[in-house]
Amino acid sequence: MKEYTEYIRSFVALAIDAKIQKEIGCVQEQLIKSAQKTACRVSWVKPETIHLTVKFLGDIPLSEVKAILNALQTAAQGISAFALQIEGLGVFPSQRNPRVIWVGISEGIESLRVMQPRVEQELAALGFPREKKKFNPHLTLGRIRSSEGAAALGEVLSTIPHPVFSRSIIQDIRLMKSDLRPTGAVYTELGRIPLT
Repeated sequence: MKEYTEYIRSFVALAIDAKIQKEIGCVQEQLIKSAQKTACRVSWVKPETIHLTVKFLGDIPLSEVKAILNALQTAAQGISAFALQIEGLGVFPSQRNPRVIWVGISEGIESLRVMQPRVEQELAALGFPREKKKFNPHLTLGRIRSSEGAAALGEVLSTIPHPVFSRSIIQDIRLMKSDLRPTGAVYTELGRIPLT
């Protein structure tokens, strides 16, 4: 009899302080009002789930969780806790054709640029494909679901004053499980690796 393997959708992330999630939520409310003035449909990320994705893993066997956490432990060696300054607002890929609305990072990027390649390297050793795109650290606020009104929304977003949020102290790397539901994604922590 064939053994059943349970798969889970997962990613590696850095958690953002709840205080900053609330600050971002206040700006997001302004954005939601702005989006309503256009015909653009946006799926907004719940403020309490906003995080920084280091690497998306996709569907993994539940049995691999321990090996992934061990790999993250190796990747984190010698990396100290650090601060992220979160600020700015932008879209991918362009203002004329926005698909993702994001908040940027202006401080702590050096630590991220050390950590992220190590995570890639250790997980590549487990068989996870390396990311082809250059790592561009950001916090996703919303995903645009229709091209109708997207350019108009891009214009509106460009007029919003540059937001500056509090600094978030990053003390660990987390392996997260993602359950996609009609009400939005629900995230569950599978394990965390403390930074020194």
